[in-house]
Amino acid sequence: MKILCLHSDGQNAKIFQSELASFLSKLQQLVVDLSFDFVDVPRHKFYETGEAKDIRTAHQWLEKKLDHDNPYDGVLAFSQSAALVSSFLLYRQWYDHELPPPFRFAIWISGDIPLQVLKDLGVPVSKEAEGVVARARLQRDQGLGPSLAHAAKARRAVFDSDDCFGLNLNRLPLELKIRIPTVHVWGEKDPLFPGSVHLAGLCDPYIRKIHVHQGAHEVPRDGKELTELASLVEWCIQRATWPGQTQL
Repeated sequence: MKILCLHSDGQNAKIFQSELASFLSKLQQLVVDLSFDFVDVPRHKFYETGEAKDIRTAHQWLEKKLDHDNPYDGVLAFSQSAALVSSFLLYRQWYDHELPPPFRFAIWISGDIPLQVLKDLGVPVSKEAEGVVARARLQRDQGLGPSLAHAAKARRAVFDSDDCFGLNLNRLPLELKIRIPTVHVWGEKDPLFPGSVHLAGLCDPYIRKIHVHQGAHEVPRDGKELTELASLVEWCIQRATWPGQTQL
């Protein structure tokens, strides 16, 4: 089973592999025959802005990678690369729905879905949702933790499809929901976590698992948390290989 591993902006494949070493070791104890393809992205980042045009240009790199090195069973992506992969999946489902998903499952660490992508796909994005993302970035830029207002609403936002930090997910067509098994990981001290909640909300809740660790915008490192996370990813891999899932 082959998993594509994509680092965040400002990193490289070697650093990302080092950060994931303990987790992957635990995962390989649960799931045999796993292989991981760590890739350096162009210029250490996929795109400069969160504009839809910039992101769609970055999709060309991913598409070439998939054409050259597929098949991949799954993808493990951190931060900006998670935004790239999730948006790639949505565009593909919307415009090329006759094609099968390029991955059978996805693991996203501190990932999000750019609101400009949703707008480009015709999704109604409220001023509230834009304000949540803007506030989260301001908290990050000022070196602060999550907004108290965001933290207070966190649990409700995860389970409220009518108001997921300003997004009404019940208004979205099925083609704009990610329908492969997913695991979503973010830190409770990460000011950008509302974006991760947005991404989780766009995924099928029946084949989705969420793990919130005690850190910030980073790969979790605590041994107990890594053991729990490995179990969730094992579930995700098993769910992706169920005969009923592969027929979707």
